[in-house]
Parts: sequence; C-alpha cells; structure tokens
Amino acid sequence: MADSQRPRILLIDDEPLIGALIVRVLAAGYDVTVATHGQAALDLLDASDDFRLILCDLMMPGLSGMDVHAALEARGSPLVQTMVFLTGGAFASQEGDFLERVPNLCLEKPFLADELRIAVREGVAKFKA
Repeated sequence: MADSQRPRILLIDDEPLIGALIVRVLAAGYDVTVATHGQAALDLLDASDDFRLILCDLMMPGLSGMDVHAALEARGSPLVQTMVFLTGGAFASQEGDFLERVPNLCLEKPFLADELRIAVREGVAKFKA
C-alpha cells in the first residue's frame, strides 16, 4: 500500500466534477486514484495490486461499470466483492437486472458525503486479498 495508514481507493467515473468531489470527501482518510473510463481503470489495476476498494460509475461510455465488474470477476479479483457502484438512477433494464443480481452496494447520485464515507469504510474493512 502506498501508505499503510491510508488505504487506496480506485474511483472510476467519467464526470470530472463528480470525481473531484469524491476525492475531496475521502481525502482525509484514503488515497484516491481517479480513472475517467473503464479501460484506464483496468490498466491501473493491472499495474498495482494495492487497491482496497473500487467506486465505479455504473454507466459510462466504452466499458461500463458492469463491464469492469465482469473483467474483474473473470480475473478472480477480490475487488469484485468490494466494488461500490454509483448511479444517476436512470438506467435501462439491463443495468437494473445487473444490480439485482450482484450483491454490491449501489449509491444513487446525489448521495450524502456521510453515505459515501460509510460505504467506503465498510467496503475497505471487508476487503480480503
């Protein structure tokens, strides 16, 4: 881990303002790395195995949050268990079916800062490499 006192979080969101806000909310306790699309996130995960949680926008151009989840699941990554999805709430039946199928937490935008902190703290606590 970059700093043993500060778990690393990977944030995947194609909206820079959302990313900046989340970084600001979590900066006191976590090292947050931001990827603005799914493939960049997978590349970061290939290069480093010290992330403890992924916050991932469900709907993004290119690789969606569902695609990132599927790629990590295929790799047998323990991060699949601690992914937290972020969504604007308006999605097609495919996304709704996905969220019903997986046990991962999903936060609907806009969410409260405290909701985000709790979700991250609980996800990091249950991470098992």
